[in-house]
Amino acid sequence: MNSIVLTIALVGCIGLVGSVILVFASKKLAVQEDERLADVLAILPGANCGSCGYPGCEGYAKAMLAGAPVNSCGPGGASAAQRLSELLGVDAGDVVVKRAIVACRGTADRVVLQERAVYHGAHSCRIYATMGHLSDGCTDGCIGYGDCMATCPYGAISLNKNHVAVVDPAVCVGCGLCTTICPRHLISLVEKSDVDEVSFVLCHNTLTGKRAKDSCANTCLGCRKCVKVCPQHCIEVVDNVAHIDISKCVGCKVCMGVCPEGAIYPLSWVSKPA
Repeated sequence: MNSIVLTIALVGCIGLVGSVILVFASKKLAVQEDERLADVLAILPGANCGSCGYPGCEGYAKAMLAGAPVNSCGPGGASAAQRLSELLGVDAGDVVVKRAIVACRGTADRVVLQERAVYHGAHSCRIYATMGHLSDGCTDGCIGYGDCMATCPYGAISLNKNHVAVVDPAVCVGCGLCTTICPRHLISLVEKSDVDEVSFVLCHNTLTGKRAKDSCANTCLGCRKCVKVCPQHCIEVVDNVAHIDISKCVGCKVCMGVCPEGAIYPLSWVSKPA
């Protein structure tokens, strides 16, 4: 009986000593949270989009408290940067304006629309994309089931009459959520240049020749006519698709005039593309 009592007492003492050690360690090793964290989070939009380069708004908030620039929040824009600079006592700097753009201008006669008519699976771009190897159409174009539209928290994306996703730059805040949801990687964040309207290749089709033209009437053929006439030398063809460096584009639209398939379109920062 005495041995049982002794054992219980010993275990109790060990537990008590362990508790004291844990309490002391927790206080000694505790990381003090900056009291300004809640105020910083209140200014951020809470989209948790990651466009700032950090894992969510809280990650960015903690980074700013540690010295990171306050102008990296796309959804918050210049107003958030200014409020954060006043709160933290730092320079707001220039906010880089970014907008999403869908690199596709598919037409109503696209083969993919005919294939969709007999498709009985889930209406999801990501699911339909797994059938790409069965398609006779453009395997790099917009599927048109609107996964990106459903993902956009700001209502900046819609489907046009040809079932192609279109981003309204006047509504888009550049959060980048849509860029990660598109299974064909057609959506990218484009940084605003010095001019309000630039030329942009609305095509991602890497097919060539007759198959490319049969898949979409607005496909880029990689003919390089735009490359030859561009006075700024800001166009190159990669994998049969022309790409324009809009940081160098001055909006002269010469390339649009020579494109035989109408794959180049004016990208405006204030109006909605067709």
